[in-house]
Amino acid sequence: MKIKLFFLIIFTTQLFSLTIVLNSAKFNDKPYAILHIKDSEPVDCKIAPQSKNKKIYLCKFNKIINTPIESKEMPLVTIDFLEKKKEFYVRIEPKVHSRLVETKSPLYLVDEVSSIKSNDIKNQWSIFLYDKIILGKKPLNENINFPIHYPKNIKPYIGALDLNGAPISYVQSKDIELYVDLKENFKNKKYNKVANDSIDIIKKYPNTIFKNEFILYRLKAIDIGLDTKDQRITKNFDPHDIIKEGKAWMKLFPSDSNIPEILMLIAKSYLKIGFKADANYFMDILISEYKDSLYTKKAILIFADSLYNNDEKDKAIKLYLDVLYSVQDLDVAAEAAIRLSDKEMNRGKTDQAKTYLLKVLEANHEYLLQDIEGSYRLAKKLASNKLYDMASKVSDTLLHDLDVDYKNREEIVKNSGLWHAKANEIQNAHDRLKQYLEEYKYGIYRDEVQASLDELFFELNETNETKLANYYDVLIDRYPDKIGKRALVEKSKLLLSQKKYKDVLGMDSVLKSIDEDNKRSNQVLKAASALVVLNLKDDTCTRAISYMEKYSLKIEGFDKSKLFNCLITTSRFKQAKKLSEVEAKNGTLEKRNIWMQKHLLSLYKLNEHERVLNMGEDIVKMSRALKIEPSDDTLEMIFFSLVKLDKFEKAIDVAKRIEKSSGNKFKNSDIYIVIVKKAEEKRDDLLLSEYANKIISLQKKHKNYIYTPAVELSLIAALQRLGKIEDALVVALDLLDKQISNKEKIRVYYNAGELSMKLNKNSDAKKYFEKCKNIKAESSWKDICKQNLSLL
Repeated sequence: MKIKLFFLIIFTTQLFSLTIVLNSAKFNDKPYAILHIKDSEPVDCKIAPQSKNKKIYLCKFNKIINTPIESKEMPLVTIDFLEKKKEFYVRIEPKVHSRLVETKSPLYLVDEVSSIKSNDIKNQWSIFLYDKIILGKKPLNENINFPIHYPKNIKPYIGALDLNGAPISYVQSKDIELYVDLKENFKNKKYNKVANDSIDIIKKYPNTIFKNEFILYRLKAIDIGLDTKDQRITKNFDPHDIIKEGKAWMKLFPSDSNIPEILMLIAKSYLKIGFKADANYFMDILISEYKDSLYTKKAILIFADSLYNNDEKDKAIKLYLDVLYSVQDLDVAAEAAIRLSDKEMNRGKTDQAKTYLLKVLEANHEYLLQDIEGSYRLAKKLASNKLYDMASKVSDTLLHDLDVDYKNREEIVKNSGLWHAKANEIQNAHDRLKQYLEEYKYGIYRDEVQASLDELFFELNETNETKLANYYDVLIDRYPDKIGKRALVEKSKLLLSQKKYKDVLGMDSVLKSIDEDNKRSNQVLKAASALVVLNLKDDTCTRAISYMEKYSLKIEGFDKSKLFNCLITTSRFKQAKKLSEVEAKNGTLEKRNIWMQKHLLSLYKLNEHERVLNMGEDIVKMSRALKIEPSDDTLEMIFFSLVKLDKFEKAIDVAKRIEKSSGNKFKNSDIYIVIVKKAEEKRDDLLLSEYANKIISLQKKHKNYIYTPAVELSLIAALQRLGKIEDALVVALDLLDKQISNKEKIRVYYNAGELSMKLNKNSDAKKYFEKCKNIKAESSWKDICKQNLSLL
């Protein structure tokens, strides 16, 4: 038996702790391989059967990778790596026979070995890959299978260790109880008790594993007590204590996960005592070593506060923004947003203040409940800056679950109603003020609240709020008197400011009815004018002119050039003439020249051809003075007016001028076809031939054959009359290559045959007459073809 073994590790990829290894070998020159998949976490490998004797294996890992892994193509197997949502898959597609095997743990790691298949997901699998079976099948032993026990070989076990690597013993658990009590006291804001108890516990249990936590809570309690000016704290402690104990804590616990919080407390304390350089030192440590820590972000906010208070406001705002848009924690983000809102109000930037506070209200409004007094102060500040909608939202958040006995609740309810009213949130204001009257029947603000309810409408002077429209509808339905009428007018103003112009026009009749003189409302006229502007901009001329005529709008205030174009488009030629006549007399020479050409167009549309020629002559002279060429459109109108007035020779001169300035424009064919027809009438075959050829050339150049075959047939006839039979035949044959109808082909074949006969090419003539005769269409030319065939 010849065995060649060569174990080749194809690749080992570390996806956290995932390892994939392929070992390959040969047995009697038969290649095989074993693919090992191993992870520290459970791996779910399943078989996905395909066609006969073909399998695909999918192994799923509940993790994602940051760096893509390329597929691996090998002689026996293809391995792909897939990522879907938060899961990672390895797809194994064998090219040979294969078998999936659960790789169990080594015997010394278990105390019981069983052949019964486990349903547990393993963390190690193997796939056997082979082209041909290298060893015979073992006979299956179907005897009863008993588990094998190894009671004397239990694997070694080491329990929990403390920070020094020594086993932890919980013979006495009093320190645990004290730790839990301390946390509870901190939660209940008993900061003085926390500050004192923590030291007592450490003295009693100097080796407690919670020593770091006891000191941490002590420092946090002292910090909060100093912030809130708790006299029990301020009497015994100051920021120096936090700095001193914080530094000592860091020496005792240099690898503790709470270091960022301690660094923050130390930096904050240095700022309190005005040691900015020392504060900067600890801030640098936080930012460089704990960049993404929440306490780093909190420290930045505290540092920004100190900058702001020292008139470095722009730097402070930048830091607040950095925290807001970089932190993942909602509470810290809310803290940054509230600071920004507060500071921006101080700077008079109320729009930005509103934007930042909206982020809190939309994403984490519960944060406001952590400091009800502070949040209420913020609400009053918002109101003082006329951000009534934001103030009302903050007050609503505070009132949602606020204890009925809270000291300022009555004032908050009252102000909430007033702020809603000033924010044009009519229903909310009404409900909140009603709530006050119901809950505080003898409240100190009762008269003020009642007056606000009665005069609610007259206090709504903020017409730029979106909810005003709904409120006006309520008033319109509720009051048919002057309040309802005023609501109608205010609603039309609001809709106009919101650019809802069609809604304003819909109020035209009702607004007329409430006017003493039954005049059209200014709001309606403004809305109609705005719609004219929009439609002129979009070149929707019919609508623009319709609004102008329906609402009797004057042309002042509109884009007169666009308006003129729309008047022409909608066949309002007289109005266009009037407008252009006025504009052509004003402004610079350049502007007058432009409007003279527009005026020329209106005259042309009104068939005032004599005036077109006079105006055209003035335009040509002015253009010469301006050293510019008249537009082709202007020259074309002069040309057609000359034709209409039967001044054909002058028209030819204009046509030549047009050809000289823009000979390749396809539009010129419209001029040339007129010349062709006139030449045909006058039997001027030379002129006809010249311009017919120009049309044919333009059509070929632009691949547009609108005048085919008429122009070619006219040219053929003219060339015949001029005795240019061969040229006429060339035109006829070229025409046959174009897409024309069968009837037209009959005539062209007739012409080709007749021209061939004149050139004594009877065989060609016969061929053309035959084709003429065989076309399946009725035509008198077809009969002539048949007659000519009989003659031939």
